[in-house]
Amino acid sequence: MNNAIKSPLETALAGKKHIIWDWNGTILDDVSYAVDTINWQLARHDRPQLSFAEYRAIFDFPIRQYYDRLGFDYARASFETLCHEYVEQYMSGYQICRPFEPVLGVLRASRSQCEHQSILSASEQSSLEQMIAHFAIGDLFDHIQGIDNRFAASKLDSGRRLIETSGVGCEDTVMVGDTLHDVEVARALGIDIVLVDHGHHSREKLLGADVNVVSV
Repeated sequence: MNNAIKSPLETALAGKKHIIWDWNGTILDDVSYAVDTINWQLARHDRPQLSFAEYRAIFDFPIRQYYDRLGFDYARASFETLCHEYVEQYMSGYQICRPFEPVLGVLRASRSQCEHQSILSASEQSSLEQMIAHFAIGDLFDHIQGIDNRFAASKLDSGRRLIETSGVGCEDTVMVGDTLHDVEVARALGIDIVLVDHGHHSREKLLGADVNVVSV
């Protein structure tokens, strides 16, 4: 990164050789769209709607825990069916979302400054690759790592594979995310974590994790 004044996020990433980015809510500005999508599903299953603030308070990983909190009747529709239904609806209209412009600026700047830059997401691999191709930003990343199903239980195993593939030590690796699950994953992997406050968890919720939380 250059001699210009750095953003808090750029400062937090300085000196790292491998930056691992979460996708939804961290790079992709999709929180409002996610609220609309879950409210569409809640309406289909006769459940109350969520406000933006309620969504950011209740959303969590594993997704099964989040759906439990929403009160879905699994006798009427199984969790697996609900996951497929949500992903199909989300993927039918995600094109209205856009990557956060300030984050794109950091991505482009850090691309020339670190050895590796990757995405680690709880999205299904094929869906993740489709979205990144749509926004034409695949050239910013060395590795794109999703998961092999639509149930978004955890991305810890994927994270282990990603670190092994990169060949960069944990002490030189940092993760950028927007949820408490990202904190859990980073701690389990033994890497540093920086959280952005514009994503699927509110700043207030993130501050409870006692990690670096930045505005971009």
